[in-house]
Amino acid sequence: MPAGYHVEERARKGMVIAGSVVLGVPWVLGVTIASGYDFSNQSGWLIVPALGPWITIASRKTDTICSYAGSPTANCPEDNSVRTLLILDGLTQAAGTIMLVYGLASSKKVITRDFVGSLHFTPAPMGKLGYGGVLSGEF
Repeated sequence: MPAGYHVEERARKGMVIAGSVVLGVPWVLGVTIASGYDFSNQSGWLIVPALGPWITIASRKTDTICSYAGSPTANCPEDNSVRTLLILDGLTQAAGTIMLVYGLASSKKVITRDFVGSLHFTPAPMGKLGYGGVLSGEF
């Protein structure tokens, strides 16, 4: 180790940021869409991050017979598309959660320079009637 340096352990910032985005964006979209439908058909579970889509799929009521183009059919395209979107939402949120937890739980070692200087802030007059501060230091 060179003189003036030391080893620090830090969280994996890239994984924390990416995991937060991958978890947060579909979660916010799901809650926003569900609130537009007044959280009907058990979609209130979407408020729970990562587990909400799976609980919603398990607890929602599905129509086995729906009217499509005037004739009853056994497969509702609307229900299938909602189920597909919930599965994609659940998979994306799960991936984001895994990335976020991994980024927070694992650390990486970084060589960092020791701070050997000093930094001073002093209030001081500025101009005729103004006040401010002077920042000085040694590095």
